Amino acid sequence: MSSDRQIKRIEPVRRLKVADSVAAQLERLITEGEYEPGDKLPSERVLSEQFGVGRSSMREALRMVEAGGLLRTDHGVGVFVVSKTKRRQGLADMLLIDDYTIPDLFEVRLSLERDAAGLAAQRITPAAAAELRDLIERSADPALSDAEFIELDGELHKAIAKATNNLLLLRLAESLQPLFTIYSHRVIALPGRRAIAHEGHCRIVDAVIGRRVRDAKAAAVNHIREVEANIVQRLQDGSG
Repeated sequence: MSSDRQIKRIEPVRRLKVADSVAAQLERLITEGEYEPGDKLPSERVLSEQFGVGRSSMREALRMVEAGGLLRTDHGVGVFVVSKTKRRQGLADMLLIDDYTIPDLFEVRLSLERDAAGLAAQRITPAAAAELRDLIERSADPALSDAEFIELDGELHKAIAKATNNLLLLRLAESLQPLFTIYSHRVIALPGRRAIAHEGHCRIVDAVIGRRVRDAKAAAVNHIREVEANIVQRLQDGSG
């Protein structure tokens, strides 16, 4: 397939929900045969130019399409098409993220976010509190796309880590962001997922801003545990 034909079939995205739009177009190109299994995609820079979007939006779109089972990223090599059929998500699919599992991610998040919430509750400043309130308010908007909700979700967890005034803890939280994003895109469509996540976030932020250290830690632990249990149960019931 010529690159000229590929470029002609790509429509520059001008809507607000950029990553969603790019992902939908890229999925169409793959399912309709513009890219075949085994094909290597152009570089992120070239794709960004072809789609007319920024590289961060392009990167997010590639992660979304990869989560659907159409792409595979070989780090240091490139992104390859592996299927023309978007997979139905099941328990086995959900548990694997690159070389890690969702239980691996939850174990690390449990320790990191519990302590981050406790330290944030001790050290919260008016500016940090205002940032947390703003993120909670913005993420409550039902008009948000799933991609936008996931982005705010990640920003909230990083803001809590930032409120600890511990730069190393913040860097650790940021290092989990790629895994967090891939996992989030795989589970966001589960019934009630956004509501459960948002309720948990509200409890954590309320305790952190209120400087209730024990409550902040408990809210962080409960949030992670209930989300993990909800995801596994729904997948086992065949809801995914």
